[in-house]
Amino acid sequence: MAIGFFQKRIEEIIDNVANSDDTTSLTAEQLAQLSSELALYFSTILLTLAGALLIAIFILWILKRRANPATTANKELERQRLLQDLETQFLTISNQPSVWLTNRSNFDAKLVYEFSLALTPEIRWHVPQTVETSWHMGDRLITITDQQDLLTASLLDEILLWFRRLDRAVAGEIIKVEDIYSLWRQILPFAIDNRFSFMAAYFAEDNRGSIDDIEAVRQVLIGVIRYCQQQKHSQPLSYINGRLDPLFFDQLPKGMKTGIEAARHNTVRKDPVVMDEVSVPVQQNRTERKEPVVTSPENVAETSKKTTRKEPIVSFDDVDVETKKPG
Repeated sequence: MAIGFFQKRIEEIIDNVANSDDTTSLTAEQLAQLSSELALYFSTILLTLAGALLIAIFILWILKRRANPATTANKELERQRLLQDLETQFLTISNQPSVWLTNRSNFDAKLVYEFSLALTPEIRWHVPQTVETSWHMGDRLITITDQQDLLTASLLDEILLWFRRLDRAVAGEIIKVEDIYSLWRQILPFAIDNRFSFMAAYFAEDNRGSIDDIEAVRQVLIGVIRYCQQQKHSQPLSYINGRLDPLFFDQLPKGMKTGIEAARHNTVRKDPVVMDEVSVPVQQNRTERKEPVVTSPENVAETSKKTTRKEPIVSFDDVDVETKKPG
């Protein structure tokens, strides 16, 4: 087939040459023989090149197959090393003393608590109109709750860098979403209790309402939640349900909002205060119930009788003694 193609093309070239004025006329047999020889020559060259190409592809396939196990092993080692580094980095951040709780009766105002305390349900962050900052012992502090709880500002920068490292690793396919799912207890706290909104207000203070600076946080949170929904992991979804940050909830795709709810704006944050106020009347009711048992009418009568009997006896004895001695 290739020979016929080349032969036809060569015949056209020879005809053009033969029809020219400078060329002597050739017989038909000479033209056919010349074209077949040229076609065979070029076909041989083409087949040789094709064979060499096939041999080169086969050699590359063998080399790639031999190198593939080593590449896979190296990639797996890099993946495991990165995951271990991410876990260690977050552990270092969470154990760093950086939280001041100065207005809580159940915490010592003189102590500096670890950052992990700020990620618990007891510390519900707020959404400030303006981030309040102060300075103490050379540290820049920010107010994170309505109860004036303070946090070292540099911790938020470390958290943002940690999320960006996660996002780049997933985008570069060094690790997968199922890998960072194992860190959901460290990741998902930033999707609840107004922490996402606070970070947006802190990092985008000059551009209110923008989340461009914390886009990596949004991507990682959405990736973990989507994976939990696809794999039907109920524990993480129950953990965030009803507590999702309203701003982050608005960033979710419509299909992901099914089955989960955002936190209410005001009531959730005031729960600890309301519980403390309710505990006082409960204790008063208990003491009122105990009062009838302790101060029953019978005990009151007995105590009154005992006191009335002692008074005349003591007074009469004194009088009798004094009157008998002079007689």
